[in-house]
Amino acid sequence: MCGIAGLLLPNTADPAVVARMLERIVHRGRDGSHVWRDHSGALVLGHNRLSIIDLSPLGTQPLSNEEGTIWVVLNGEIYNYVELRADLVARGHRFRGQSDTEVIPHLYEEFGPSFVDRLHGMFALAVWDSRRRALFLARDRAGKKPLFVADLPGGGMAFASEMKALFEVPGVDLGVREQSLWDYLGFGVVPGPETVYRGIRRVPPAHLLERTIDGAERSSPYWSLSFVPKSELTFDEAVESLLPLLRRAVRLRLRSDVPVGVFLSGGIDSGLVTALAAEESGGRLKTFSVGFEDDPRFDERPLAGLVAAKYDTDHTEIVLRSDPQAASRVIAHYDEPYAAPSAIPSFAVAEAAARHVRVVLNGDGADEAFCGYRHFLAARLMRRLDAAGAQFFRGAIAAGHRLLPAPRNGRGPYQFLHRFLRALAATDDARYMVLTTDRLDEDEARGLLSEEWRARAERFRSPARHAAAIQRAAPGLGALDAMMIADFRLMLADDHLVKMDMASMASTLEARSPFLDHHLIEFAASLREDVRLAGRSTKPLLRSLAARLLPPEVAGAPKRGFEIPLLRWMRADLADELRDRVLSAGSLSRRIFDGARLAALLEGDGWDDKRWAAITWTLLCMEVWWDAQPERLASVGATAPPQAAPLPGP
Repeated sequence: MCGIAGLLLPNTADPAVVARMLERIVHRGRDGSHVWRDHSGALVLGHNRLSIIDLSPLGTQPLSNEEGTIWVVLNGEIYNYVELRADLVARGHRFRGQSDTEVIPHLYEEFGPSFVDRLHGMFALAVWDSRRRALFLARDRAGKKPLFVADLPGGGMAFASEMKALFEVPGVDLGVREQSLWDYLGFGVVPGPETVYRGIRRVPPAHLLERTIDGAERSSPYWSLSFVPKSELTFDEAVESLLPLLRRAVRLRLRSDVPVGVFLSGGIDSGLVTALAAEESGGRLKTFSVGFEDDPRFDERPLAGLVAAKYDTDHTEIVLRSDPQAASRVIAHYDEPYAAPSAIPSFAVAEAAARHVRVVLNGDGADEAFCGYRHFLAARLMRRLDAAGAQFFRGAIAAGHRLLPAPRNGRGPYQFLHRFLRALAATDDARYMVLTTDRLDEDEARGLLSEEWRARAERFRSPARHAAAIQRAAPGLGALDAMMIADFRLMLADDHLVKMDMASMASTLEARSPFLDHHLIEFAASLREDVRLAGRSTKPLLRSLAARLLPPEVAGAPKRGFEIPLLRWMRADLADELRDRVLSAGSLSRRIFDGARLAALLEGDGWDDKRWAAITWTLLCMEVWWDAQPERLASVGATAPPQAAPLPGP
């Protein structure tokens, strides 16, 4: 696990620029920083090392093949490097060390750009072929590891693990992309491949991007999630097939030359990972959980403690309290607007774990692959109601929904019913957003706009287009498959995995996710929908495994996310900061929204409590990011926008 950066220019690429890029992301690897320039001077590769496999100097990157014609930098881990290395040695390749990274240049020699098909792991990488003068960038199938690129004047390109590194590159366009802000208001994140900056974009997950020295670029997927053909496995057979797949995924992710721990929540996903890791590790496993002492609804420690006791782990508990300054520091670390509240406890537990281990396993990906969210139940029911003709009564359903009082406690059956009716009344394109996010829908956002922004917003595309485009690209899917592919490519890649990567790497900690093993994901997609979501309970397959491996209190507990007491924070602990930032004369919110409507929104009258907390948190996070813009722009020699001036256009 590391941080990577690079510069490709038709003229001479400056190693000093890459060195400054690495300084900005030194938290991703503190075991050494190295810069290498190609003999032509056109390419510079940089790497911050976090030593996990092969702790010797022989694992130092950038690494090359025997002749020094193929060079690589890698952020992540190649879990099947042992098997790949054995095959490559049999083919005549010679290795200098034991690093997982060293298999990559040799794989490229054997298979060319298709080498990426053989990698089993989480990775963002760059391969330089000096003979072809071509650079290859790739991300893992799920998008665990981030990779950003920026096009430069004159046909050049820079890349890095985090956007803050690209702020150091002269010529990067840091103008704000208004469409991305509009998308952010709906999702709470900026959906890829764009970012909030005009000049920076993401390499999509499961993609290989080729860039030649003359500026030509080609990008294509090397893997896609397929839902056909369907397996004929019964539910019981699927459970029996799932266990060895999950066990193998855990075993592979225990490969390390440093201690490995587990993020243990009170849920069944991390509980299963803990159970299997404890059985496979051969030693006493370290586990970490987080809780809120003054709010038992969000305290995962009691259930996590039961799992820790069952498997005799070396368990550490972290207690969180509201800290506005800490919240602002976490938000600012994400480089662009990002509003997942669970980033706060994620940062805290990562910081605590990093004092004891360098690697942790977690339960990320289980909900998306095995129907762990209630929106899977809702999607299945909606598909049945649509088949019965419910779509013809959307107007009446919408009118009836508006007559219902807003939920006040943010949880429970009424909250589910309220959201379900709102989604049932929505268009097909908008349903995914209604079911999966508590933030502003497009009509609500437009109703809050200032006069100036009301006119500008006419050219914005709907945020709902992201999920709609994903689902339309795979026509004929059932309700659960359509939801799964949207979750996998949007919610997971652009939100949950961003949160965990940034939170863990801020503390120089590697986070591994067994449920994101691509063989496990492919297995889930191959199952019939009536098997993957048998009955009325979320993730029944995993619950069946949990009944065998976990304490009954954990196996039978209702679904609970990695949450914070957000409503209390926004009503009390962060109320002053919310009003000060959002309503200040120089705020971004005051530019976008009508002042009176914005003030009324902050009062919260008539809003569903849970949605109000999510919406106001989204605005607060946007302001924390915006307050940092002048300093960032100045750092690369650009001019900060005047406080009263409109934002640049898209």
